[in-house]
Amino acid sequence: MKYIVYPKSYTPDCDIFSASAREVSQNLMRTKSSNIWGYMMDIADRHDKTGTLYIQFKNKHGGPGDVYCYYDVPIMIYRKFVGALSKGHFFWMYIRNNFKYSKLTGNKRGVYPNAVN
Repeated sequence: MKYIVYPKSYTPDCDIFSASAREVSQNLMRTKSSNIWGYMMDIADRHDKTGTLYIQFKNKHGGPGDVYCYYDVPIMIYRKFVGALSKGHFFWMYIRNNFKYSKLTGNKRGVYPNAVN
């Protein structure tokens, strides 16, 4: 599992991924999935029970696509996501519509009701 743990005084901000797609891909854990290119969990403090989940999806050609961050994802959900046989299926079932999110690349306007625009 790939976690980033910051000091208590640090406030996580999705702007860390406002860089190029190449820089984003370097920070994410790559995965074998037909839908997801890579992922990472950002936890402000090691005692926290939730964090921000970053997911980069594949584009239509199978390369790295848009990056999203999902807020207040329980670490237990993240652990189950990491262990899932199909990360794309797990994402669609348990993460996609259940947590607030922001789109960090491309058209940054979220289209679903749980988007933070």
